[in-house]
Amino acid sequence: MKLEAGKQFYQLVVVAWLTFSLGSVLLAVFSWHDLRAQMLVGRQMVAISEGLNNVVKALLDLETGERGYVITGNKQFLEPFNRAETNLPVEFDQLVVLVHDDPTILRCITEFRGEAEASLSWQHDVISTRERSFDKAVSLVATGKLKRMMDQMRDQAGRLERVYSDRLDSVRQDVENRVFRADLTSLVAGTFGIGAGLLALWLAGVALKHQEHERVLTEAKLVAEHSNQEKTLFLANMSHEIRTPMNAILGFSELLQGELHEPRQRQYLQSIRSSADSLLLLINDILDMSKIESGVMQLHPEPTDLRELCDFVQTLFAEPSAKKGLKLECHAAENLPHALLLDRIRLRQILINLVGNAVKFTDQGGVEVRVGWEPQEARSQVTLVIEVQDSGVGIPQGRLDAIFKPFVQAGAHREKEKQGTGLGLAIVKRLTELMGGSVTVASVPEQGSAFHLRFLNVPISTRLPASEKSVANGEVNFNELRPATLLVVDDKEMNCQLIAGMFSGSHHRLVFGSSGEEAVAKARELKPDLLLLDLRLPGMDGDAALAEIRRTPGLEFLPVIAVTASGLASEDDARKERFSGYVRKPFSKRELFQELADFLPRQAQTESRAETVAAGATDPAPTAVAPKELISQLRGLLAEPWPVIRDSVAVNESREFARNLAVLGQRWQCEPLDRYAQKLLRDAENYAVTDLEKHLGEFSALVEQLDIPT
Repeated sequence: MKLEAGKQFYQLVVVAWLTFSLGSVLLAVFSWHDLRAQMLVGRQMVAISEGLNNVVKALLDLETGERGYVITGNKQFLEPFNRAETNLPVEFDQLVVLVHDDPTILRCITEFRGEAEASLSWQHDVISTRERSFDKAVSLVATGKLKRMMDQMRDQAGRLERVYSDRLDSVRQDVENRVFRADLTSLVAGTFGIGAGLLALWLAGVALKHQEHERVLTEAKLVAEHSNQEKTLFLANMSHEIRTPMNAILGFSELLQGELHEPRQRQYLQSIRSSADSLLLLINDILDMSKIESGVMQLHPEPTDLRELCDFVQTLFAEPSAKKGLKLECHAAENLPHALLLDRIRLRQILINLVGNAVKFTDQGGVEVRVGWEPQEARSQVTLVIEVQDSGVGIPQGRLDAIFKPFVQAGAHREKEKQGTGLGLAIVKRLTELMGGSVTVASVPEQGSAFHLRFLNVPISTRLPASEKSVANGEVNFNELRPATLLVVDDKEMNCQLIAGMFSGSHHRLVFGSSGEEAVAKARELKPDLLLLDLRLPGMDGDAALAEIRRTPGLEFLPVIAVTASGLASEDDARKERFSGYVRKPFSKRELFQELADFLPRQAQTESRAETVAAGATDPAPTAVAPKELISQLRGLLAEPWPVIRDSVAVNESREFARNLAVLGQRWQCEPLDRYAQKLLRDAENYAVTDLEKHLGEFSALVEQLDIPT
């Protein structure tokens, strides 16, 4: 009975405490709500008063600037005039917003604005007159009209200021009264809060439950982190599994490119390459996003010339911009330091995403990229500023924040957005922040967008950057390297066939293996000049095979180039330290050549020529005059499609045109035509738009030279 009575008493006390506490809390809430409302009114009064002061200041600046210019004729005195002329409409607009709910004051502000605009118009007349005649301007000033206007506007501003000053005093008094009542209410609520002690036991139980809940959340977090790591490993493994067949697709497509001459077949092949490139880009985007979110993305700062980066962007997007009739401009500040220490690859990825989007969503006008810098206190560092501006479809204001989220698109141009994944801008934001920078965007629908990048504390490098223009031009010829024995170890037969196809017709000897054990055995037996070693091999993998080879006397310094499709940066860095070289699938013939050129010496041209002659090869004797059939075909090309290609300088069309000319040159053994075709092909392959435009214009003269009779 006592226990039951105690429980009822306890419940009664709790109910009474809750009732009184709730009442006091509600009273306090209402009091503070009223207080807050009055404070907002006070703030509005202060804002209106400040706005009036800003308007008066702008009027004084107008008068000062106009008077100084009339007296001196020096347009520098018009700087405050121009600044005030710009600010005055903004200040009046803000005042109108603040007093919109007060019709009387709104009418006064409107009249005040009309007087100010009349005054501004009069001052413009005086300034315009001063530009023609000093005396006439003085005569206008001497009429005193401006003074009368200014006196009238000052009186108007003074009356408005006094009105709001009186209102502000009233509001302040009301706020003081409400603060007193709110304090009293808070005191009452605090008194009732003493009853909270009666609930201490219950709160202790709640705390225990809360601890249990925290434990469950911690365990769930650990599980989520483990799942995230598994996801990263899964994506890396999937990247490897996808890159391996992609290597064969892109590699064999490259080999077929030189063997197919029928236009439809070449078109099919180009579609295969284009689709494979798009798929590879999608894989890279997803993997990059996973690396960033998992915190395993690593930066590799290196000396970088932003001017070359501008040239790269200009060259890369010249063709798609020209096809759409867009003007593409990329400017770097003249005094920009020649070498900044940052991750060139990631910065290039950021610009490719931004400029690619700009070109994609712009149908008329153009795209402009500006690269500048700002000095910092530390002279060894600068702030790098990059802007990408377009005149495209723009982004709705409500979507400006969302566009930087993964898989989210702006929704301003649905058809074009179907072509993308929505990862580009998310990667831009993550990479920019990873590099210590920030990205902001301003946009007006149907007028365009502007992305602004700022990278703080970018070191100025004392080392010169490795020029991106040092990449070998023209067709890859492995015979430029001295004859060598190459051991190629890969468990995928199609990869071995691909490498064999790349070396087809060369003077190098290739020996193939398919396992780590075979790599070790054949390396010891053959003592090759170089080993291309795949890392994922059955049984003994590439890392274990490398360790065995390095322990073999005589093979300690054998160049071993790792071939992998791995996507984990941590693995890449570790392997780059162990292996002599590194090639990532899918790789092109040129990329493989450049890697081998670091280990196999080049042979002199005379040596290569003698070797070719010794092998029984002969050069086709150039004909002085081309056959009539060839001239007829060339003149047909002069009529169509050469004029269109010459005017558009479209890289893909120019590349196809050059290949057709090369086929004709080889078929008719016309050396001048073949040389000209190879020159065009080099320009197109390297996106050398300026040289391509120049050499395209020479085709007509070449045809005329070939048609000269002997």
